Amino acid sequence: MMDSDLLLSGQVATVERAAGDIVLWRTTAGKVVACDARCPHQWSHLGTAGAVDGEDLVCLSHFWRFNSEGAGSKLSASGRRDEKSPIETFSVREQAGRIEIKVAD
Repeated sequence: MMDSDLLLSGQVATVERAAGDIVLWRTTAGKVVACDARCPHQWSHLGTAGAVDGEDLVCLSHFWRFNSEGAGSKLSASGRRDEKSPIETFSVREQAGRIEIKVAD
């Protein structure tokens, strides 16, 4: 799907496909994550409106956050993490210098 060395820590990349785009992102710890490219809040495209913050992908439109398992949250003004809608994630394998995404047919 993509060469591993093209996805740096903290970077977000878009994989275009007919069934809907997927974004790949690498956490600051180095884990590769694949998820739906559209934020479930207001459908902002996370390939252009998303940024990695530590181990989360943040939608820059309204600051919803998604962890590597797809759980959604938003930090309140007081620092409390409020649960939000999840995002669909996909199985990822990084092997022999390549990143592969497994999606259901």
